[in-house]
Amino acid sequence: MATKRNTARMAVTAKLCQKQTGPVALPTWQQTMQTALAYAQDSLERLDDAISSDLDWGDADVDADVCLAMELALERIKRMRAKPPTERGAFELEWYAAASVVNLSVRVFSRPDSFYFRSLEFVQKLFEVLAPAVEFVDLQERPHAR
Repeated sequence: MATKRNTARMAVTAKLCQKQTGPVALPTWQQTMQTALAYAQDSLERLDDAISSDLDWGDADVDADVCLAMELALERIKRMRAKPPTERGAFELEWYAAASVVNLSVRVFSRPDSFYFRSLEFVQKLFEVLAPAVEFVDLQERPHAR
């Protein structure tokens, strides 16, 4: 008997899943922005962990300025999370300012074979992808703006 009930329950669940038609609702651009900011903050904070994983890293490392630059980018992201921009254009302005710091840091870091550099490149790619995601969601909300 229990098997018949489980089978019936699974059949009803499958039919419910099949009935879902139409597009899936996207989050708002503000929600997408908050997700992007949270992900960027977490990724920038993890760069410090990458330093401790780098066996060749020393206190006299010539790339210490890159670490300071990442701290500046992190502070900008934290400020944006604390006081989110009300317009997508303002978000993009602040976002790309932080991204430019990351881009410059990738260019000047002297040890491309290190774990820290690979982590830095990951953050760079994250900044390249998330702003267009926010823009995409915003344009989906306002089809006339395309």
